[in-house]
Amino acid sequence: MNIHRTLLVLFAAALAACGAGSGGISGSGGVPTGTSRGPIDGFGSVIVNGVAFDSDSAQILKDGLPATQDDLAVGQLIEVAGDFEQGVATTISYRSEVKGPVTSVVISDPDLGLASVVVLGQTVRVNADTVLNGVSLQTLAPGDLLEVSGARAQGGTVFATYLELKPTLDTYKVVGTAESSAPTSFRIGGLLLDTSSADMPGGVVTDGQRVEAKGAPSGWNPAVPSLVANKVEPAAVGTGSAGQRLELEGYITDFASPADFRVLGSPVRTTGSTVFQNGSSASLTNNVKVQVKGSLDSEGVLVATSCEIQSTGAHRTTWTLEATDVQSQTVRVLGVDWSIRGETELDDNSSANQDPLTFADLLVGDYVRVRGYRDGSELVAERLRRRDPETEARLRGPVTAVEGLGAGEVEILGTRVLSDGSTVYRDENDQAISQSQFFEGLFLGRFVDAKWDPFGGDPTNQAADELSLEVD
Repeated sequence: MNIHRTLLVLFAAALAACGAGSGGISGSGGVPTGTSRGPIDGFGSVIVNGVAFDSDSAQILKDGLPATQDDLAVGQLIEVAGDFEQGVATTISYRSEVKGPVTSVVISDPDLGLASVVVLGQTVRVNADTVLNGVSLQTLAPGDLLEVSGARAQGGTVFATYLELKPTLDTYKVVGTAESSAPTSFRIGGLLLDTSSADMPGGVVTDGQRVEAKGAPSGWNPAVPSLVANKVEPAAVGTGSAGQRLELEGYITDFASPADFRVLGSPVRTTGSTVFQNGSSASLTNNVKVQVKGSLDSEGVLVATSCEIQSTGAHRTTWTLEATDVQSQTVRVLGVDWSIRGETELDDNSSANQDPLTFADLLVGDYVRVRGYRDGSELVAERLRRRDPETEARLRGPVTAVEGLGAGEVEILGTRVLSDGSTVYRDENDQAISQSQFFEGLFLGRFVDAKWDPFGGDPTNQAADELSLEVD
């Protein structure tokens, strides 16, 4: 489990220890009952979206079968129905998104844990927030069997919150939105489902319908890829009643405006009264990760009282140390200040080979790679590696300003970055785009990766060699 999720789990567990009805669950806005959907943050009770739910009397289902709390794991995306005010769950349901064989693994950034994996025809993105159970990205290979839990983004990509390596699977399965439907077939993502012999309790599948399809491993054809389904059933998202509480953590899809979009399949509307964190209504668009909380109106739309723009914590700087501060235990790289805490992993991969590497060993001019996450107003270093000097510099993080900048400028983590005619621009799929397309895709909170190689030492006077839009 990564450091920043560990801290969240510890914090959430502390809230749970306060007991039902404590201040730790007072964010329900006065609406006592409802539903919360999102990844499990921790246990003690079951903690999701910052609320600790007592599960002692809850009915727990795992992929449709009776289960216990011990069968659940941190990172699995669940739905909890219950009393927010008392912190008591009535039902807890976990449904994996994909179970099947890996056909492709592309590691885009091993240091940040960023990878793209194709599982049963589904594109699965792994990032710094994904909980890995028995999985090593360095050894994951085609043919391995995975259970995937996560949220679908616009376009159908699954952003994994949980990956588990399975020794065997009796059944392959996928949950998603049907496309290209025909009398005996349809598609989910890149997978063709053959339904000619399937049990279909919901009847013929139509485009746009959310379904769960299962099939035996013997019906899997990786060349197409296709799966002969033996059962296909509806997997629609529940709506709830007017006035009920609803809390969601996932990626924005079907974005039309800040008053019209979806998260985890549920319609959401923000208003002038919505309280935003880490951004504003201008930050909202497809594939932005958010946590929204509010209550349902008479049409089943979640009217958000709060909306937090979230990131996985994959912030990064690479270059020489510009300053160190012993008193505040901070270091500065590319104009970005990082807090070094007790849990920060300090490694010396330079020829000095200092072991252990301590804060006192860090000197201005040392070439370092720092990655971490935001904790309130602070950037916390999860890992700092000292290396022998190189010419590459890198700055990855959210856009912190979109106004008041010069032509060709972007501000990342408070540092202004220049671009010019020689800069290569890329989209979130690593495809080359024009300068205008890149800047049209910017908004507050959008992650951008800037690279220089070779680098002259001051990002304010040297254009980046490459600027990439990122899905955090």
